[in-house]
Amino acid sequence: MASKIFIVEDNKKDLQFLQAALAKEKYAVIHAPDGKTAFEMLEKNRPDIVILDLLLPGMDGFEICKILRSEERFLSIPILFFTSAVNMDNKLLGLRLGAADFLDKGCDKRELLLRIKNLLRYKKQYDEMVKLSVIDSLTHVYNRRYFQHRLMDEFERGRRYDREFCCVIIDVDHFKDVNDTYGHPVGDDVLRHVAAILRRNIRAADVLCRYGGDEFGLVLPETNFPGAFVTAERVRRIVEKTVFNKSDNPISITLSVGISSLIEGGALGMDELVTQADVALYQAKRGGRNQISFYGRK
Repeated sequence: MASKIFIVEDNKKDLQFLQAALAKEKYAVIHAPDGKTAFEMLEKNRPDIVILDLLLPGMDGFEICKILRSEERFLSIPILFFTSAVNMDNKLLGLRLGAADFLDKGCDKRELLLRIKNLLRYKKQYDEMVKLSVIDSLTHVYNRRYFQHRLMDEFERGRRYDREFCCVIIDVDHFKDVNDTYGHPVGDDVLRHVAAILRRNIRAADVLCRYGGDEFGLVLPETNFPGAFVTAERVRRIVEKTVFNKSDNPISITLSVGISSLIEGGALGMDELVTQADVALYQAKRGGRNQISFYGRK
């Protein structure tokens, strides 16, 4: 897939120069003429690099850079200032605000392309390191650290804008018996298979993680209890009907699910929301397992 370059530039001649140079390298190019338009487009298009002019209508390049660096979701995107307003003060300020590089519009095209290539390589390496830090090595879904991070984001967003979301904790019933009977390698295969089923049956906006040994967590944005039930019940039924370890002794497993809701549960903090989901999970287990329980609802 072609790397995506986002250009924020209001000068048509400079824009044409950049577009022509980047097209020859098969980069996908997106363009915005000013900061306001740029941020609107960034909500839908996540680029690999931002090429930013300094002199722009509305907000200047420094302000755009500052905003980009203040939002965590944009932190990994390198910013290259490409401007005619090159002097040491501007260069130092741009770098201090978090830009990765600073180029004069009069530079050689070969230098521009080489700097872009280097920034893309650094971004790829950074993304790989981030991925290793947040992905569970066994199931290849997110780990608990990332789950807590995203849960906090959704909690703050939900509180600020009065938006509903649900926290879900899923437990593989009697998983210890699988390990004791068939061994840990088979147990690991079962967990990988369960993770794959979960991943295939949630939305792109939902967050799936391995929460603990045989537990998985879900963050379901913009979702109330009925919506969360649809997702959880779909997964529960699929797992219940799935035969694991087909080549040897067939294994059947079930899931118990606990769900808490930001709005209906009235949690005052992220930790309380998780505790509520755990309480609901315990209720599901105590009620006979292979079922879904909601915190605050019978």
